[in-house]
Amino acid sequence: MTRRDDLRRVDQALARLARMATGREGARLRAERSGVSLSQPALAVLAASRSAGAVRLSELSRLTGLEPALVSREVRELTATGHVQRRADPSDGRAGIVALTAKGRRTSETYRAAADEIMAEVLSSWSAPELHALAGHLERVVRDFSRPPPARVAHVGG
Repeated sequence: MTRRDDLRRVDQALARLARMATGREGARLRAERSGVSLSQPALAVLAASRSAGAVRLSELSRLTGLEPALVSREVRELTATGHVQRRADPSDGRAGIVALTAKGRRTSETYRAAADEIMAEVLSSWSAPELHALAGHLERVVRDFSRPPPARVAHVGG
């Protein structure tokens, strides 16, 4: 097998893994297990708010990777259901600050616990050293993908 073949296998495995992690079936399983029936974008907003604390809508958009209009819509719905609260930014009254409520924190933690249980079940046959190595390799992949690719050198034919 060539390096190119292995790179293609890695790319295909990452694509399959991303579909499984963020797809409908995985979301359905996590929702059933947790009893939480919010949209994936709403869950992303809750998770980001839990990690970051009270932040502006623009920061939630950056943290979740979701479009600002979608974040704004989800925050409106999460405010209406009592999962988050919104207040004016003291440094700029035109901007809004979003913070989790106790209900939002419980919901996010319940969903996260269910996702953790599922991960533990899926990887139950892996040893502690194998899991440690996998975590390290995946974190390295994330770091490497986070950096811009090196500039390509134009080859002059001759």
